[in-house]
Amino acid sequence: MSSLSTSAMCGNAAAAMATPGCDQAVLASDCHARLMLAQMNKLRLRTDFCDVGLNVGGRVFRVHRLVLAASSPYFSALFSGGMKEADKDEVHIIGVDPVVFESLLEFVYTGAINVTVDNVQELMVAADMLHLNEVVSVCGEFLKSHIDSSNCVGIFQFSEQIGCLEMLEFTENYFYVHFLEVCVTDEFRSLSKDQLVRLLRSEELRIEDEYQVFTAAMDWVLQDVPKRKKHVVEVLEAVRFPLLSPQRLFKYIEGITDFSLRVALQTLLKEYTEVSKSPKENKLYSQLQPAKMRPRRKARKYLYAIGGYTRLQGGRWSDSRALSCVERFDTFNQYWTTVSSLHQARSGLGVAVLEGMIYVVGGEKDSMIFDCTERYDPVTKQWAAAASLNFPRCGVGVCPCHGALYALGGWIGSEIGKTMERYDPEENKWEVIGSMAVPRYYFGCCELQGLIYVIGGISDEGMELRSAEMYDPISRRWSALPVMVTRRAYVGVACLNNSIYAVGGWNEALGALETVEKYCPEEVKWLQMSPFQLSCFSLKTVNGNVCAGEVGGGGIHVHSTRRAVRVRGQRAAVRGGRKSHQQRLLCAGDGGLCGDLRPSPGHVDGGGEHDHQPLRRRAGRTLTDIVNP
Repeated sequence: MSSLSTSAMCGNAAAAMATPGCDQAVLASDCHARLMLAQMNKLRLRTDFCDVGLNVGGRVFRVHRLVLAASSPYFSALFSGGMKEADKDEVHIIGVDPVVFESLLEFVYTGAINVTVDNVQELMVAADMLHLNEVVSVCGEFLKSHIDSSNCVGIFQFSEQIGCLEMLEFTENYFYVHFLEVCVTDEFRSLSKDQLVRLLRSEELRIEDEYQVFTAAMDWVLQDVPKRKKHVVEVLEAVRFPLLSPQRLFKYIEGITDFSLRVALQTLLKEYTEVSKSPKENKLYSQLQPAKMRPRRKARKYLYAIGGYTRLQGGRWSDSRALSCVERFDTFNQYWTTVSSLHQARSGLGVAVLEGMIYVVGGEKDSMIFDCTERYDPVTKQWAAAASLNFPRCGVGVCPCHGALYALGGWIGSEIGKTMERYDPEENKWEVIGSMAVPRYYFGCCELQGLIYVIGGISDEGMELRSAEMYDPISRRWSALPVMVTRRAYVGVACLNNSIYAVGGWNEALGALETVEKYCPEEVKWLQMSPFQLSCFSLKTVNGNVCAGEVGGGGIHVHSTRRAVRVRGQRAAVRGGRKSHQQRLLCAGDGGLCGDLRPSPGHVDGGGEHDHQPLRRRAGRTLTDIVNP
């Protein structure tokens, strides 16, 4: 078909857009623009009407000033901005490969360009220099479509080098999401020290535990020990050591073959462990670097529902059955699985996390109150016995603080326990360290900035309490806090954004509560918050990274006389007459709910565990953030 006939067809197509009966028509022909480009390219190839030569790497391209100036702000400024090149017959373009420039010139005259894995980076750099933004965008999309764990770091470094913020943000996000695949590649070990530290500091790292960040940082150091070991302190500063098990770190360090590096790591870890065991220094550290004390926002999280009791809705208390089963919720995949059961079925237990281990303390079964403690290792997925309390306790407040575990109050068999006990994980020993200012049981308990807070509960007169107190483990002194608006026993307590939330609970006058109160330590007062839609008590709350959640429902017990006995080598207390107050609830029981922030290494869903969606019916669960071993 001739050019004339082609033009005629395009003209007819444009004319067809005219409205019948109208005395004028607006022509808008894409075909015309394409024909113009094609014709100008033919003129370029024949060097007809070309008015300037571009010398690129010794190769001269004859072009039209008008076409290049209309296509690129770079050439527009070059030819019409009063520069000396404006009147020259030949202009030198520095820093561009002639083959790459030829491809860009083809795009200027045709609107088409061939992007491949071999030329995409050079094209993008040259197009960015020449202000051919459409080509830059096409190259960026091409890189995005071809990114994977093996080239992610290379594309990240390239984006940083050329200052392409959109690509830089995209590759950073890919790095964070696929960190576990990226960190084992050769490209990862080619990162500069500053790039590595900046990436490892991010809250967005999608990890299963903080130990993976530590090993990734060490892999980078070990890639070139002579040159990189001087950076080990700065690189490891991005690791959140308070979430790691010292034993696990020491075991890793023992395998380091470079003597000076091993000594440096041992010294660094020793300094950290000394800080973690000093209440004063630990408190200061948590205040100065609060981010180091909590898991990353995108870390994998597990919730453990532990023990409790179950009975049919509306059933008698005598039909209640204590549970030993433990269930785990995977926040990535959104399902529950059963894991290893407790050695001792129990309800009314205390649950806390210390050095990556989940501790279950005290509790009761069949009117027997226990002093035994069990410890769960998420790595081995097994329960083991730990030292027993000095007194059997149920409804006990358990809280980790300054590298130790504290058990406060609770019912001890014949009365409310006034004493407090402290557990040292190294010595595996509980010791009595003093007394509570106001004895109580079934109260809320949490740690905030190195201080232990106890809230609500039941007094020795059987009254629900409005009072709250604060214990300083350093000075070993109690301080009274402002009272809450509402009396609350079986209250859920959690810390969020330097505030303490008291959620739900129960009292004799109002029954199950839907109200929520927040304590602000800076303002030293309680504030009433938006209530729940449902009343709930005997619930325990979740300490999350961005929000507090709850798992609720439970039975209320008013205890009378109990006497201490010994059962199967363990001290326990038999409790006597019990008066119950029943509410319509979703579930019943006093178990533990604990948050873990990563699976065990090599975790495969299934693997001897039973996957299922619903949680077994039970309540009164404690939720705490587990630190990563």
